[in-house]
Amino acid sequence: MVGLAVWAVVIAVPAVQTYRALQAIGAQGQNATVAVGTFHATILAENFWAFAVNEAVVTHSHALTAIAMPGALVEMPFTIALTNPSLWYPKQLDEWTASLLEAPVYCLVAWWLVGVGMEGLLGRRRGWWPLLLVGSVAWATFVFMLGEYLLGWMLPGHAIEGWVVAGFGLWIGLLAVLPAAWVLRGRRE
Repeated sequence: MVGLAVWAVVIAVPAVQTYRALQAIGAQGQNATVAVGTFHATILAENFWAFAVNEAVVTHSHALTAIAMPGALVEMPFTIALTNPSLWYPKQLDEWTASLLEAPVYCLVAWWLVGVGMEGLLGRRRGWWPLLLVGSVAWATFVFMLGEYLLGWMLPGHAIEGWVVAGFGLWIGLLAVLPAAWVLRGRRE
C-alpha cells in the first residue's frame, strides 16, 4: 500500500501534469514542441501520454526504486538471462518504466517476510524458523550490500547516491524484525 501511495504521488501526479501541459502546448490535437535547457523535441500528439509517463519515471523514480529494492534484486537475474527484454515490455514504455512498474510484484515476498517478522515480534504467531532464517539472511545480505556500496566495492569510482543508501536503510530496518523475532522466539522457548 505504501508503494502504491508513493507511486501515485511520485509517478501518476507528475505524469498527468506533464500530459496536460503537452495538451496545452499542442492545442487542437497538434504536436507539441518542447525545449527545456539543452533538450529540444517535437512530441507527436498520439505519444503525449507515453512521453508523460516515461518522463515522470525518469525524473521521479528514485523513491519507488528504493521502496522496491528487493524486487529489483529478484528482477536482475531475469533481465540478465533474457537476450532482449524489450521484446516482452509494452511498446509504449521503455525498459526502465516497465521495470519500475513490475518491481513491486517481485517485492511481495519481501513484504510478506516483514509481516511474518512483525507477527513474531508481536507474539500473534510463532515465527516458523525457516522463514526467520531466510529473513535473517536477507537482512544480513542487505547490511553487507550497504557496506559494499558505501566502501565503493560494488561500484568503484561512482558517487554515492542518497536514494540508494535510503533504500538499503529502509530494507535493513524492515527486515531487522526477522532476526529480532528469531531472538525473541529463542528467549520465549
